[in-house]
Amino acid sequence: MKLNIKVLSAALLMGVFLFSSCYQSNDVKIGVIIPQEGSLGDYGFQIISGIELAEEALKKRKAQGEVVKNYQIIYENESADPNKVDVALSSFDRLKNQGVSAIIGAASSSATLALAELANQNQIVLLSPASSSPDINKEGGDFVFRNYPSDTLEAQALSNVIFQRCRLQKVLMVRSKNAYAEGITFELLRFARKNSSTLPNHVVKFDSDPSTVDFVAAVDAIVLEDADAVFLGGYTDTLIPLISEIRSRSELKDTYLFTSSSFLPGKVVKALGPEVVEDVIFTSYAWDPNLDPRTSDFAKEFDTKFGTESTIYAATGYDALMILVDAIEAVNHRLPKETRSQLNKIEHAGLLGETDFNKRGDVTRIPVVYWMKGGVPTALTADDMAEIKRAYLTRVE
Repeated sequence: MKLNIKVLSAALLMGVFLFSSCYQSNDVKIGVIIPQEGSLGDYGFQIISGIELAEEALKKRKAQGEVVKNYQIIYENESADPNKVDVALSSFDRLKNQGVSAIIGAASSSATLALAELANQNQIVLLSPASSSPDINKEGGDFVFRNYPSDTLEAQALSNVIFQRCRLQKVLMVRSKNAYAEGITFELLRFARKNSSTLPNHVVKFDSDPSTVDFVAAVDAIVLEDADAVFLGGYTDTLIPLISEIRSRSELKDTYLFTSSSFLPGKVVKALGPEVVEDVIFTSYAWDPNLDPRTSDFAKEFDTKFGTESTIYAATGYDALMILVDAIEAVNHRLPKETRSQLNKIEHAGLLGETDFNKRGDVTRIPVVYWMKGGVPTALTADDMAEIKRAYLTRVE
């Protein structure tokens, strides 16, 4: 009987210990896996800076009693090369060992896809503020979310402009060899094949590291194809030398150039000048710092602290942390499935408007199509597309 009492007492003590560890701790650790240099460095800088401003805002909310739990943000790195995922995997292991409840990351689609398996195995929510490959919503799993939309939406918008509105037909796909460029190019090709019978039967591909690419040879391949338009899939540090070489060729002076939201207008204009990037057409998501007082204050604070303008990636970084905090505040963060379930039903009013996730962990936003005019992104209007169509049809006739 005494033995049974001792066993029962031990069981009760263990139960109390588990209850306390699960229900009484208000300390929450959130990890960050974002690159700080290389091809993804510009995106990473914006994301991390946005998260840092969110940290500061979080401290103010805590002081005002709006936040109950204590949040510690732990920063780790992601490889400068979007094709290498080993750094991100090692970062995940370190964060897991420190007991994080959720992770913001990664930036590259390759790294996010690699981390997805670990996130699901360990039941740690992974929220990417930048990865856009459609493969993520197919392979990501229950614990993977992103507050940056899938490439499918951009590809659909581009296809509508290129084939339906501008009536261009022979469009050559040119891309880097990485998951992001592959994903958006594949999606655009999927829509393109429904609209054009004269697509080139191959894609021009080159290494993801711009320092190893022979851009002259890549553009020689573009010239040989004699296309009406070219879609460029890649990160900005690849797009800069590629656009520069294309614009230097007289044979391509009438070729329309299209690209996607990886195109960072400010950086490209600074590197090449407004004349070289004139009329480059690209998709992006609306980020207007003057939209309302909240976004305006954020943009001013960002510029003051970091000495440069904020982009949409700063806003996705900021919102990512605030989304996780909103979810974790509402549940017992020691039970991972509760955090995941809360994210599945959250409606977060952030810098980018309302964010909610579908059953695959994806967010839906409507892309905007811009083109460069005088070094400034300008929304492509119906009249602009009609003029492109008229000029193109006049040429081919």
